[in-house]
Amino acid sequence: MSRSSFKRQPLERVVARYDRAAPWYRFGEWTVLLAPGVRRRAVARLGLKPGNRVLEVGCGTGRNLPLLRAAVGNTGEVVGIDASPGMLAEAQKTISRRGWQNVTLIHEDATKLALDEPVDVAYFSLSYSVLMDRDRALDAAWNAVRPGGRLAIMDAGIPNSRLGRLLARPAEIVATVFPGDPYSEPWKDLSRLSPSVHTERFQSDLYFICTAEKG
Repeated sequence: MSRSSFKRQPLERVVARYDRAAPWYRFGEWTVLLAPGVRRRAVARLGLKPGNRVLEVGCGTGRNLPLLRAAVGNTGEVVGIDASPGMLAEAQKTISRRGWQNVTLIHEDATKLALDEPVDVAYFSLSYSVLMDRDRALDAAWNAVRPGGRLAIMDAGIPNSRLGRLLARPAEIVATVFPGDPYSEPWKDLSRLSPSVHTERFQSDLYFICTAEKG
């Protein structure tokens, strides 16, 4: 299989899979070789400050919510959007258990995102490669960011290296369980929106975070 032949799955099918996986999703991160500390490292790159408003697109079961909430503090706000009601139900458990009053969840398709107020940072974490219509979702998130704000995408992908060639087939198999395009290149998509795109790779280049400033 190649970058050009990899087929993204319809939203309804992706949502159904994540609904089924929601209760045990946190135990499946080993299948995508997600090392401990990757989420924390990525959130640190967002440049969040106390009082900021941050949007996570594809927040899933809320694995990043504690990190985002800690970064913006009691005076900030965290907004999470996801198309899977099953994943959001798990995220709501975390919010209720911790008694957070400044974390809001929205059940919606990312391409239809429309917020009443802009955010300082919009963040995709292991969600961008899953989206069927990435251009529309990216545009919607970009429109939600205030001037001077930032959009960031953290995801996994097959690097252009010997290791990447070895992992290509296993990555395609994993993508049949956890839907996602291992060949996505969000830094190229971001370049049409901003001239200031920075990409950092880590964990043997398997993971990356791309950031773009909104001038």
